[in-house]
Amino acid sequence: MEKEIRTPYGPVREKALEELQSSFDTRQLLAAVDQGDRFCAQWREELRDDLLALHAMAHTVINGAPLTAPPGKETLAARAASLSAAFSEAAEELRALGKLLDPIADLAPD
Repeated sequence: MEKEIRTPYGPVREKALEELQSSFDTRQLLAAVDQGDRFCAQWREELRDDLLALHAMAHTVINGAPLTAPPGKETLAARAASLSAAFSEAAEELRALGKLLDPIADLAPD
């Protein structure tokens, strides 16, 4: 069993902490905050409205509902593909943020 040391924030594995102290740049966490802020802003300013517009389009095409907005230049399929790509990209970025946190989570004693 690996030696533990006590910190103000709980016990951690000593060797894992030594590794992080020599290799982990905590500024990455601040960059992660900025990245999260950018996604939240994109959600508020763009993705939410696009998803609502997609719903209106799909509701008309799939459910036969009346038009709630005049058709634009973008097709139903194109809007869905664009949103799918945006959400896939966001998911990749969020997975990368999770991986950034893994070494810190791995400080937990066995």
